[in-house]
Amino acid sequence: MTRPRQRPQGPHRIHYSPQAWREVGRMSAEDFGALQAALERLGGGMDAGTWPPDEHPGLHVLPRHGLVLGYAWDEASRTLTLLSLERQRSEAP
Repeated sequence: MTRPRQRPQGPHRIHYSPQAWREVGRMSAEDFGALQAALERLGGGMDAGTWPPDEHPGLHVLPRHGLVLGYAWDEASRTLTLLSLERQRSEAP
């Protein structure tokens, strides 16, 4: 009988790449708050093993704020890294 893999316990960390951090400096306070909340949810989902969804691993969209987040998770260090942050392009009518 094999033993189920045990997930490490404890908090995760969030890291911003330099490219993403430059974009953060251009955000409104409301957008930044939404970004922080989304990163906490992503990191918490990684901790629980419930993230990422199969359809878009490494990509998360915040449609209300028009943001597309590119991220990576490192299980060994339990770190979520925001790799890229882009504004969603709106479709012209």
